[in-house]
Amino acid sequence: MVRIIFVLYWLLIFTGALRKWGLPQLQKPLFFIAVPFTLWLYGISLMKNMWPRRVALLNFAYLLAGAAVLLIPVQMILGHYAIRYGIIAGYGWLDYFFYIPITFIIAKEFTQDDVRRLLRHTLWIGIVSAPMVALQFLSPPHSFINAGDAVTAADQFHQLASALGHVRPAGFFSSSIGLWMFLSTLTVAVLYGWISSAKNALVGRWVLVLATMALLSMMAFSGSRGAMAQSALVFVATAIAGFISNRRQLAIRAGLWPLLVVGFLVVLWPIVLPNAYDMFITRWDQAAATSPFALGFLGRALYPLYAWIYYLNTPFSGYLLGIATNAAARVSWVQMPTAAYTWTGYGVWARESGWAVHLVELGLVLGFGYIFFRICFTLWLLITVWKSTRRNHDPLALMLFSFAGELILMGQITVQGTVNGYAWIFLGVTLAAAKFATTKNDSTVALAGLER
Repeated sequence: MVRIIFVLYWLLIFTGALRKWGLPQLQKPLFFIAVPFTLWLYGISLMKNMWPRRVALLNFAYLLAGAAVLLIPVQMILGHYAIRYGIIAGYGWLDYFFYIPITFIIAKEFTQDDVRRLLRHTLWIGIVSAPMVALQFLSPPHSFINAGDAVTAADQFHQLASALGHVRPAGFFSSSIGLWMFLSTLTVAVLYGWISSAKNALVGRWVLVLATMALLSMMAFSGSRGAMAQSALVFVATAIAGFISNRRQLAIRAGLWPLLVVGFLVVLWPIVLPNAYDMFITRWDQAAATSPFALGFLGRALYPLYAWIYYLNTPFSGYLLGIATNAAARVSWVQMPTAAYTWTGYGVWARESGWAVHLVELGLVLGFGYIFFRICFTLWLLITVWKSTRRNHDPLALMLFSFAGELILMGQITVQGTVNGYAWIFLGVTLAAAKFATTKNDSTVALAGLER
């Protein structure tokens, strides 16, 4: 089961490369490549009686999933959708519910060595990704390295523009948001590697140095304000973990030293990579000049938490599950409802908000039910991680929460497939890390009190 989970993690990162350069003619079927492996994992879990049970949040997700199945034919009839729209609804159901059990399976089956091994894999992938990201930054938008190897323009990938003629690199992913997710988790792995004691080293020192250089270069070339903000959250969580652990030495390693190093690197950025620095500053100024938010970038970051108020006029049953996903937007035969083209707040059709999209796709009752599920998950996870950090004096669980917790609370987990995969996998890894902190002397105890 653990091997299959690692396969899913590698597919999460490299499926985009397969779709862009490996088998571009099969990019649409490859979009669902994780489904058979997930079914394999679920099948083994059920046959060996290892399926997570007595988990209240998972049971609530089952109820929502069942209600959504009953809702889909109602939406199809009321919206006069053709039968083929059932594909969109089915994909939407997968994004909402299919991968949730992975979180609890990882929490139950991962050992401490498995968590550390996943972080080591992340470090090595980061080292390999850095040259790719640099080349994408230096290449034009329609080049092979950015658009992919597909013959037709419709099957090529069009990356978002950044500034000064550069694109937002995607690395091995099909879109720049995938690189954002990866850089956030790479920040966790790199920072945890540096603050760990020599006796508990995650990797060799030279590997850590190379991974650090890779992280810094990719962060500079990405031009992603979101990735930098997310990485800043990791640093803040690490500092908090250091202080609440009641260990002075750990507090210094986790709280003070990283902040000093980041300050030093920020000063070096315009000297070492001036083109990347100019691009980022230009994009920041352009975004600030055109931002509709009073608080600028902060207002944009908080938008997902209140955008739902613009969609309270959504029909009681919603429009159609999956209709607001990025996948639906890429399919030529999908005709959006008229409301999809109405400017509402910021962005179009709720895609920029993690909560508003639930009202659009599930209606007011089930939509608010799914929002409630996300809020409860976030609070429960925070309490679990906080307790474990104080007991075990290990910052890793809280560091992982700074990424996974933000995704489950306000991320686009049902809109973008890569975000969806990162959310459910790293929620499980966070719970696994918290499990060892909670069961300090017994890392074999399943779910460590999560099954209650």
